[in-house]
Amino acid sequence: MAKKAIRLVKERNNHILIAIFILLLLGGNYLLGYHIPREDFQFILPVYFLSFLGLLGLFWKWKGLKNWLGVFILGLFLRLILVNATPLWSEDFARFLWDGEVVLSGENPYEFTPNQWMLNEELVDSTRFFEKSLPLLNSPDYFSVYPPLNQLLFATAAFFSKGDIDTGIRALRVILLVAEIGVFLLFLRIFRHLAIPARRVIFYWLNPFVIQEITGNLHFEGLVLFFLLACIWALTRHKKFLSGTFWGLAVSTKLLPLILLPSLFLFRRTRAHAFFWIGAILAISISFLPLIWEDAWGNFIQTLQLYQGKFEFNASIYYLGREIGYWIEGYNTIYYLTKILSGITLVWILYMSIKRRPQRLIPLIDLWVGVYLLYFLFQPVVHPWYVLPLLGLSLFVDRISPLVWSFSLIFSYQAYGEMQVEEKPIWLFLEYGILSIALAWDYFPIFKEKLSNSMHFKKLVGGLLVMTLIAFWGCEPKEQRDARRIIEEAIEAHGGQENWDGLAEISFRKWTQLLLEDGSVEKETDQSISFTFHPEFSGKISWIQDSVEHVLSFSNSKTHYSIAGNPIENPDFLASKKKDFDAAYYAFAQPWKLLEEEGSVFSSEGIRQTPLGEAAVVRVEYGEGNDVWWYYFDPVTKKMIGNEIQLSDHRSLVENIDFNQVSPFTFYRTRKSYRINQAGEKLYLRADYLYDNFEFKFVNK
Repeated sequence: MAKKAIRLVKERNNHILIAIFILLLLGGNYLLGYHIPREDFQFILPVYFLSFLGLLGLFWKWKGLKNWLGVFILGLFLRLILVNATPLWSEDFARFLWDGEVVLSGENPYEFTPNQWMLNEELVDSTRFFEKSLPLLNSPDYFSVYPPLNQLLFATAAFFSKGDIDTGIRALRVILLVAEIGVFLLFLRIFRHLAIPARRVIFYWLNPFVIQEITGNLHFEGLVLFFLLACIWALTRHKKFLSGTFWGLAVSTKLLPLILLPSLFLFRRTRAHAFFWIGAILAISISFLPLIWEDAWGNFIQTLQLYQGKFEFNASIYYLGREIGYWIEGYNTIYYLTKILSGITLVWILYMSIKRRPQRLIPLIDLWVGVYLLYFLFQPVVHPWYVLPLLGLSLFVDRISPLVWSFSLIFSYQAYGEMQVEEKPIWLFLEYGILSIALAWDYFPIFKEKLSNSMHFKKLVGGLLVMTLIAFWGCEPKEQRDARRIIEEAIEAHGGQENWDGLAEISFRKWTQLLLEDGSVEKETDQSISFTFHPEFSGKISWIQDSVEHVLSFSNSKTHYSIAGNPIENPDFLASKKKDFDAAYYAFAQPWKLLEEEGSVFSSEGIRQTPLGEAAVVRVEYGEGNDVWWYYFDPVTKKMIGNEIQLSDHRSLVENIDFNQVSPFTFYRTRKSYRINQAGEKLYLRADYLYDNFEFKFVNK
């Protein structure tokens, strides 16, 4: 009787724990999908942690589970909860729908960037959808980087959306949900065939990382995993043509599965089987056929190369190499470093594939896991969702590192917690420190053996905490620290931060002459400009144009514009004039404004030759997809001698010829703006500027 009572109590407690774990998953999934944007990292972290705890708890409690219908229903319900959610952690869905609408319009999605599309009146009239979605795009100046098979799926979603963004999101979600169901079923079938514990599917099907990145944020890596699993399933059924076709479709969805090519060349079931390669070649050839259309291939490759040599996010070995390159060269060597690391990665993948030369399916999948891990560790950009196929493949082998990484990857979202995307090394250290321990467990048996000893485990945790504290003190990258130092020295050379902060108001004259390429005058203005800094910021720009006075002003957080005393109230017009006002202030207020600008990321490129001679160079980026600026400073006097800017359609160079010495300040006097080519050679003079008649007052003086 007593034993029965104890057993009933244990069962009741077991059910209570399972209910708690399910509630953690349900509640966390709902909050992350609907209420916590990526900027609120302080809320993302605890909610995600509790959700992941729910996942581990269910895996622990469902040891002897044999009926997988309940697990399937729970995972499906977790995904269906998000059916009406707008992605909060990624804007990629907007580009998916944009490309889909372009395809439906009968146009080539690789021929125009979104901004170029909007400038073409004949194209933009095809649908009003583009006006609504353009502000949502994170890279409107770049051609599409998504392969044609993706474009077909995007067009399918756009077809059902009828120009409505919310409906388009739901259509994309349905496509991915179908793929996710296929992934679940394929896992169970392959697990059964390979005698792998089916319980491992919980680590994918109920994983909050998987649910948020695929169903929530609409990333198509889930479809890549479906095709890779279908490839494996076809191999278990000895269907070589079908297996090759599925691998080709995985490549056609995202190019990354191409890194598995050497292993497939060496795997005995695919190496000498022509049907596998016929299926793969047919799938890839047919899928990529649209790239031949109107030179789309060139734009597609150009964008891939641009992403490879420009962006960096959540990297590991690349960041270490960047620091070394900075110490040696004095600037960010991303252009060369990415090529070097890509070469190392390729050679290492070939070496791994040749050395292992897998003869059975499980060793092949284990090699795939190693190849994916190696690739990501050497990449300059590792967005969390990139790891989804790796996580799925790892469930076939005894590797815990991808599962551990699916937890620690959440630390990468810390970068979005500020106004600008800014990675703090302490979080990178925690993410990759945890991953390193898991990798050591997976690939170094002696480490696994020692870590099993509780004393070694305590030492490891203690060491990790100490290193975390050390990392905390050096959280700003060296090139950013040096860039800040260069700008601070320039501020001191131009009058100092304290004097600038003490300004109450300032006024001056600005004369501008815009020139055409043939040297003729396009426009000439003579403006009176004033800015007031205390008690709040305001300003006024006035000039005579065609014998009529124009006045642009900003006060009380509002923009005003009048012509001959008559105010203009059109909101769009005033919004464009606010940009003109900001540009006028921005140009005048350098170098002080550089350190005040929100959303900017600095990096020093050291002292090098520029179109203005030898100069200390600071590169500034104002968010992904925006223009890139280079500011040039005299290495001796520390004054700003000019700047260069790369716009979407041209490149400009501004040279500061001489200065106004108005104690205690040094302001620009004469400036010239040139259109230049990519080599920095001057093409023609675009504008002349003259600043004079400075008057200013200090606070309490």
